[in-house]
Amino acid sequence: MFQITHQDGSARIGQLTTAHGTIETPFFMPAATKATGKVITTDDYKHIRIKAIIANALILSLKPGIEIIKKAAGIHQFMNFSGIIFTDCGGFQMSRGIFEEKYKKGLHFRSPYDNSKVIITPKKIMEIELAINSDAAMMLDDMSGYGVSYEEAKLAMENTHRWGKESLEWHQKLKREQNSSQLLFGIAQGNFYPELREQSAKFINSLAFDGVAIGGVAIGEPKEKMYQAIDAVLPYIAKEKPRYVMGIGSPKEMLELIGRGIDCFDSVYPTQVGRRGTLFTRQGNVLIEQLKYQDDFSPIEQGCNCYTCNNYTRAYLHHLIKVKEPIVKRFLSIHNLFFIQRMLEEAKEAIKKGKFKEFKDQF
Repeated sequence: MFQITHQDGSARIGQLTTAHGTIETPFFMPAATKATGKVITTDDYKHIRIKAIIANALILSLKPGIEIIKKAAGIHQFMNFSGIIFTDCGGFQMSRGIFEEKYKKGLHFRSPYDNSKVIITPKKIMEIELAINSDAAMMLDDMSGYGVSYEEAKLAMENTHRWGKESLEWHQKLKREQNSSQLLFGIAQGNFYPELREQSAKFINSLAFDGVAIGGVAIGEPKEKMYQAIDAVLPYIAKEKPRYVMGIGSPKEMLELIGRGIDCFDSVYPTQVGRRGTLFTRQGNVLIEQLKYQDDFSPIEQGCNCYTCNNYTRAYLHHLIKVKEPIVKRFLSIHNLFFIQRMLEEAKEAIKKGKFKEFKDQF
């Protein structure tokens, strides 16, 4: 299922095998929450060579609904994406407006579509994720917000542990009944309290999950707090399991975490900031709305072979964003995703050559 093929210090390359193919780690998954990226198409993913994306099982269960996806023979056929698809459980939605309440048995939400009450339990979310037929599912977790008390963080962690064990038990049962090869990842919580992080990592790692994710980071905390939380977890995750940090999409943070031994990431960040006019380059971010780009007829970044850089200039993209032309959001999103993908390919080459630290420092 997961095999490490190269190692350079703590940075590593592995092969993660799923029902829809094998992917080389480390990799990044753009967010396709509603079975689509915002203004990004599955053809765009193909051209950028994106091999894995993440959708949201809770949101998809509300609309279009599980029966529609099952009639389409699963999410891959439904959205016409032949690569690897992860599905999140919806625990992150606790930080959004649709969250209502949580109990020991699960989470209560309000549907963003019709305001109806939705109750998610470990059994329910496992049923949903298996019906969606994603390649890898996430257990139900309880994510506490940044700045909560130790007692609140501990309670959320205890919920996560209970729901993780229940998620795994139901997933194993349902997976056998349905003859499914879906993977299931556990999620370590604990907020920004190192002793809780350690406790959660040990518990989640002790269960028979196919991989371990670190949740509850990149939620508004200072970067040093984020790194401390991740560092508190890593010693207690088995090296044979893929390690996944949820919610990270900044190029520098990804490289820093690859150097710590992280294998995969997901985030809305590259496309979200792209739609707002912030573009990644090796020389620093380009803020395309700035007046200095109105007569700059160079591409976003010299040497970039993305669709946008091959076809449009900074001046044209500046014009489109100034006149609020919707298509510009797609062009800018394509560039940022291509940048991330190219950076990760170069990082993997550096690991294979035993030169990751030099690559990271230069980058």
